[in-house]
Amino acid sequence: MTDLILWRHGQTDYNLQGRIQGRVDIPLNDTGREQARRAADCIAALGPTRIVSSPLLRARATAEVLASPTGLSVEIVPELAEKSFGQWEGLKAADIEKQWPDHYATWRAGGDLPQFGIEGRRQTAQRVGEALRAIAADAGKDDVIVAVSHGAATNLGATHLLGMDPQQWFGLRGMSNCCYALMRTNKRPPSWSVVKWNAGPSVDPSPLGRILG
Repeated sequence: MTDLILWRHGQTDYNLQGRIQGRVDIPLNDTGREQARRAADCIAALGPTRIVSSPLLRARATAEVLASPTGLSVEIVPELAEKSFGQWEGLKAADIEKQWPDHYATWRAGGDLPQFGIEGRRQTAQRVGEALRAIAADAGKDDVIVAVSHGAATNLGATHLLGMDPQQWFGLRGMSNCCYALMRTNKRPPSWSVVKWNAGPSVDPSPLGRILG
């Protein structure tokens, strides 16, 4: 049995403003750093044995807060980076809806928008999900792995592990800043179960704040 803790990074100014982050390498704000400290206490109590992180600054900074009390190093896994939102990065959802109403509706329905340079949901899900699967496959018995990532990446990666089609299934709500999920391997299909979801402290700046990076 392996436990996989999926931990979303703390709040950034873009989260607070309701802006799409994607691959923009924006740091944590003061609230985000405090969230990370509070959440790290909860996660450390779960006995993590390994910490992996997205290469983006907001995720790495969150992971480093957990590294200190656990004595673990942070391993960077490029595949855990956030979904790319292409030309829409830095924009607010309301502005996108106003300027591109049809494309916005397609996005909210789970459709692909390659003309804006946006990574598809299935593509993100496979990238993140397979990276998580490989990390878990290297784990020993009773290991507890913490993977620090982002809103869309975490949601879609978990959807992939659960064997669901990310363009058709929206059964997992986006996690709030610095909240975490606990997933556990089992012997029955799809080989993973959700033990906890969206646990821990949170600040949700907007209804869309849970999915924008």
